[in-house]
Amino acid sequence: MKRYIKIVLMATTLTTAAVIACNKRLNVFDQNNPTTDSYFKTAAELRNGVNAIYSTLHSGNLVGREWFFTHDMRGGETGSGGAQLEAPRNELLKQPSPSPSNSVMTSVWNGTYQMINRANLVIAKAPGVKDDPAARDVIVGEAEFLRAWAYFELVSMWGDVPLYKEPDTLATGYKGKSPAADVYALIIADLNDAAAKLPAGHSTDGRATSDAANFLLGRVEMQKGDYNAAKTALLKIYGKYTLVDNFLDNFDGDVKVGDKVQATGHEFNPESIFEVVFIDKGDNNFNWGYTGEGATADESIMRSQEYGVVWGNVVPSDATLNEFEPGDPRYKFTFYESGDSILTYNSTKVGKVLTESGMNVAASTHNGIVKRRVYRKYSVLDWNDDTFHPDGLNMRVMRYAEVLLMLAECEAEVGSPAKAADYINEVRTTRKSVQMPPVTLTGHDDAMKAVMHEKMVEMAGEEVNNIDILRWRAKGYYPSLRPDPKPGQVALFPIPASETSANPLIK
Repeated sequence: MKRYIKIVLMATTLTTAAVIACNKRLNVFDQNNPTTDSYFKTAAELRNGVNAIYSTLHSGNLVGREWFFTHDMRGGETGSGGAQLEAPRNELLKQPSPSPSNSVMTSVWNGTYQMINRANLVIAKAPGVKDDPAARDVIVGEAEFLRAWAYFELVSMWGDVPLYKEPDTLATGYKGKSPAADVYALIIADLNDAAAKLPAGHSTDGRATSDAANFLLGRVEMQKGDYNAAKTALLKIYGKYTLVDNFLDNFDGDVKVGDKVQATGHEFNPESIFEVVFIDKGDNNFNWGYTGEGATADESIMRSQEYGVVWGNVVPSDATLNEFEPGDPRYKFTFYESGDSILTYNSTKVGKVLTESGMNVAASTHNGIVKRRVYRKYSVLDWNDDTFHPDGLNMRVMRYAEVLLMLAECEAEVGSPAKAADYINEVRTTRKSVQMPPVTLTGHDDAMKAVMHEKMVEMAGEEVNNIDILRWRAKGYYPSLRPDPKPGQVALFPIPASETSANPLIK
């Protein structure tokens, strides 16, 4: 059963804060719209502020919708579902670089900077909170973690970006672009401080922990090329989590239609390090306002709907399908194809067979076989096949399998291919539901090829591949080790037109 959490949402404007609380699903808590000067005097009020950052994280601008499109369209794991794929998403998928007016890219830019401004407000107000120093420090750690997450999204995909360390309270408070090195320096400082302040151990409520901070620190250090520092951070997590026996337990959650709960899922399981929380209220609604806030706002996510068989905007790429070794059970755990059964309620019912005519998606090719296929990860089709159903499956944006594969990459890069093989084999052999043959690795290129393969099959469709491609391309591994999955792609996004038109310091 999914554990309910209290995430309090605070909608900040330039000079006011409207404080709203939610029980992961919103209960009203209004304190007459206090100003930012009069508020944030207690740890409880500061908690409201950090919860507003989580609110933005799960909004439509970010993980609720546009974030996964930004990563998946730019990575090598997806193809167009057909003519129904909207123009800005199709542009991200097919063009070397999107136009500065691309709405999906702009949504992610806006969402990350909203997170940053809210985090800056919490961090700036924290020194004045004296009633509960221990709680205050944890809250600051959460704000630092979330600010670091947002800045990493920006610097990894845009490069040099404006760097705001204080809350922006003026309409004219623009900044020009800062060097990417300065942005990385702030991210690393934030994550080190967050790791020291946040509680250790497994998160069961969607809040950041020291393990989540070290996970992100490892990912950040890898992206900037410091594999020894990445390894140091990741080893602080190693051995504290386990791979769940059932691979699919990483991608299910609560499914509800009306008042009927159809599934409860395995969220916050022993493999999960950090999840972005969503809820299926059974009303088939999504917060199209994109803020993720409000007294009655829906907190669903559009992933299953967008990648499903009805809207069919996104399908797995042929390259991803063909990456799987013969007999790898993760293939069937990762994709549905015509002939498979849905509505089996976790294999407890006979279910319904998917047909070619019943799947509104373009066909794909796997080992020469042309069929219609969709991603099974984060799909609700095993429990519900309504034509429109935004879902409540938590996004496991950090899970232990990736820790092992990041450590494998670190070992490959620092010259320890045999140790890289050990980490890869933990992923390949320790799950009851997977059990793939172990690998033996003897050199850098051999090890990196194995890392690249395993990362692509284990993490397919999890918004990881885009960042991996950017890192591996920059190191020349395309085409020296593998063909470039997106040849000719421009590495960095353009600054959105909405920013350059408003910000006189960016040309």
